[in-house]
Amino acid sequence: MKDHSEFAHNIIEIYKKHARAWTELRGNFLYEKAWLDHFLALIPQHSKILDLGCGSGKPIADYLIQHDHKITGVDSSNVMIEMAQQNFPEQYWLQADMRTVELDQKFNAILAWDSFFHLTPDDQRAMFQNFQKHAKLGAALMFSSGPSHGEAIGDMFGDALYHASLSQDEYRQLLKDHGFEVVKMIVQDQACAGHTVWLARKL
Repeated sequence: MKDHSEFAHNIIEIYKKHARAWTELRGNFLYEKAWLDHFLALIPQHSKILDLGCGSGKPIADYLIQHDHKITGVDSSNVMIEMAQQNFPEQYWLQADMRTVELDQKFNAILAWDSFFHLTPDDQRAMFQNFQKHAKLGAALMFSSGPSHGEAIGDMFGDALYHASLSQDEYRQLLKDHGFEVVKMIVQDQACAGHTVWLARKL
């Protein structure tokens, strides 16, 4: 049996392989709406938003675009980026790895929804420097995580889908160490399909 590190390394290939099927399954129902509204309430009108793990741009980036924000979407899956470009050609979409992407600008908001939690614990720790580097003063940061420290293997169309999480205490410390304050956090929010969500702001 493969160990968890091998499952973690397969994430990008899985999202390339199943991009269209996953997007169809995901659909356009925006169960994240309340959290996105909290996120948007922290930023100015016509903000620049960095969407890490943007997928096809639907439905999340679509909702942000409807509120007149400008999206820079990053995804490792070339198929996801192709769909995003077709859906919203006026926005900027980049095929890149969120762990290593270098963008020569700072953003009013950074979102890593249902993407950050596919990274290994060490990669998650390293991401906070990337968040800090791309965040303007006062920027909103929102990401979904697991409820507690550990790794879990889910399923996507028969392929093993890796997830990991740090502890709540470690997330709080990492946010603090990189200049963010927690604005709102809920563990397994039943109003948001059981997601554990972190919303923070750059000090």
